Amino acid sequence: MSMKTRALRGDETPSYDRTWAEIEALLDEAVAEMKAQHAKYMLRKMTGPKEAKYRALMKFQRAKGIVDTLKWTVGVRGQPSPVEEGLGE
Repeated sequence: MSMKTRALRGDETPSYDRTWAEIEALLDEAVAEMKAQHAKYMLRKMTGPKEAKYRALMKFQRAKGIVDTLKWTVGVRGQPSPVEEGLGE
């Protein structure tokens, strides 16, 4: 581990006490949340004010980021690294 990585982490040393079942259950929950937020975004896009539409879009993007990170963590084939993927263009 590099000095830069250690400095960024500080005292947040991982404990590695999660089971694969816990991680996969969290992934399932995150996928359900992402789908719900996407549905809310689509509804707001058609009917809601601009602010509500943007808020729903931000919540969907946050949920998508969590799903992508968890998929990368469990090793889904073809899932790019969430860090290397960047923030979009």
